[in-house]
Amino acid sequence: MGKKILVLATSFLDTLITHPPEEGKAKQMLERLKLESGGEIEIIYRCERKPEEPLSVEEFKDVTCVIADLEKYSRDFLSQVGIKRGGSLELIARYGIGYSSVDIRAATEFGVMVTNCPGCNALPTAEWAHSTILDIAGRRILHHQRASRGKGKEGPSRLDVSGKSLGVIGTGTIGRLVVKLMKGYEMRVIAYDPYPDREWAKENGVVYVPLKKLCQTADIITSHAACSETIIGEEEIKLMHPTTVLVNCARGILVDYKAAFYAVKEGRIWGYGVDEIWPKNLSLEGLNIIVSPHVGSDTDRGKLGMQLMSTQAVVDFMQGKVPQYLVNKEVLGK
Repeated sequence: MGKKILVLATSFLDTLITHPPEEGKAKQMLERLKLESGGEIEIIYRCERKPEEPLSVEEFKDVTCVIADLEKYSRDFLSQVGIKRGGSLELIARYGIGYSSVDIRAATEFGVMVTNCPGCNALPTAEWAHSTILDIAGRRILHHQRASRGKGKEGPSRLDVSGKSLGVIGTGTIGRLVVKLMKGYEMRVIAYDPYPDREWAKENGVVYVPLKKLCQTADIITSHAACSETIIGEEEIKLMHPTTVLVNCARGILVDYKAAFYAVKEGRIWGYGVDEIWPKNLSLEGLNIIVSPHVGSDTDRGKLGMQLMSTQAVVDFMQGKVPQYLVNKEVLGK
């Protein structure tokens, strides 16, 4: 019986804007794998599939590897498709950095390797956070809306950025890149991270502080924590000031969006920017809130990184190697 590789990543087959030399290379890698297998490997592209749709066991019949988008791999699902439970799935290659959509403990228990693509889209995401900070500080959307309707300025103009204090929550690859990009503004930088890198902080003039102190003192707060729980909630937002800029271009769950919404609406913070689809029941009309449909990494560089790194994990596995960026190394003992 042949093996199937299922590609669910929505932008895997995208035509890139600048047509870099490596465009299409990931697909070529998969097709070469298929060719060299003598017909034993089948590649199935379902890039049009919406990640929010629940997975079905039927979709994974005879599937050995999946290049996964943000669809949910629950314990119940993995217990039915994992190799240790009579299924065929042995590798989930996450198309991106995060892997919170996969129940890692269950994957390990049922013999499924999980990989990710660390750093693959870090710079595009950092650039998006940088631009969002400027847009919120400058009330860009509100000014655009007024001017595009032939109307003059209404309300406050914009905040200064240069010389202000920047608070970074999470100093992994993306958080550090944001600090680097913002250096030209001669900002004072403070940071919060449960696992601080003191050496990096010293080299870059960054001071680690408790989360509450960061919320109390930073003029601009940007979240890049690598976790799947809310860090900024109502309590933390109450510590901020009417001129605080709050940005979350990481996971939407990191900031309580309702608390941020009402804080902006009531004038308790300056504005909020988030790279997530906004719920329809909370109108943003007239508010300094900018949202985007999770496009922080959606550039040629970002897509190429995700395509090549996730595909390399599949190629390595199918060739009998342990993929480089294996998240659940404990699975090797099983």
